[in-house]
Amino acid sequence: MLAGILAGCICPHPPLLIPAIGGKELSRVQKTVQAMRELAGKLSRLNPQVLVFISPHTPMISGAFTVKTHPLLRGDFSMFGHPEIAISKECDRELASAIIERGISLGLPIEEAGSRRHGARGLGGHGSAEELDHGILVPLYYIAERIDAPLISLSISFLPYDDHRILGRLVRECCRGLGRRAVFVASGDLSHRLIPGAPAGFSPRSEEFDRAICAIAQSGEFDRLDEIPEDLVEEAGECGLRSVYTMHGALKGENYSSELLSYEGPFGVGYLVSVHEVITRREGVEAGR
Repeated sequence: MLAGILAGCICPHPPLLIPAIGGKELSRVQKTVQAMRELAGKLSRLNPQVLVFISPHTPMISGAFTVKTHPLLRGDFSMFGHPEIAISKECDRELASAIIERGISLGLPIEEAGSRRHGARGLGGHGSAEELDHGILVPLYYIAERIDAPLISLSISFLPYDDHRILGRLVRECCRGLGRRAVFVASGDLSHRLIPGAPAGFSPRSEEFDRAICAIAQSGEFDRLDEIPEDLVEEAGECGLRSVYTMHGALKGENYSSELLSYEGPFGVGYLVSVHEVITRREGVEAGR
């Protein structure tokens, strides 16, 4: 099998998807639970060598992307009352270093997590160099049941959406250059304002945003992300759009199939699960700036 990005996927990350945390509430998100299990099965059949995650909850800095390079990446659910539920994975340090070096060569602001190379102000700090946040841990809980592979952990940033696409494209380029077969996991929830009492309050336009993202994920026409008005993004109170843009960059130029596995929002937050599997490769499409 050729190296590069084998598939991309969009995954939600509510901690209640973890059975011990969700408890009785887990029954209200069964569509999402079943979809995550189905997704893990689909990805495992691709036999990836590395899992590349981008999460909006990984500590970030406004003007640059960060990449974790600690040899062992780990995290647990102690913030949600269950420190005994923990996951540890090796970091693909060779790939992580290649992503940083390639990004710098393209003029893309990117640095090793914990460094201050670009002098950007921290937003909530850089966090632990090895710690995995729940945006990664929740989907990894399901994916790791079927796939044992090293990780790459990326942060989003407040850089333009197109820079997120460039990050995805250079990840693909580096995977090809090092001969890695990779899956790209875009962690993120959709609107946080679907119902009265939702975490970010209620907006009558939130369903419009989620419908737009679901339609794009189902069709695979991710160029249409650019058609979503910024005021609608603001109304949605989302946390996953930049992750999706980055995944698009990793897939853009490839021929891939798209399948929306589930969508629901019983607690006022939209949970989307989709998978986008590369079918044939279009050569000559590489990262650029």
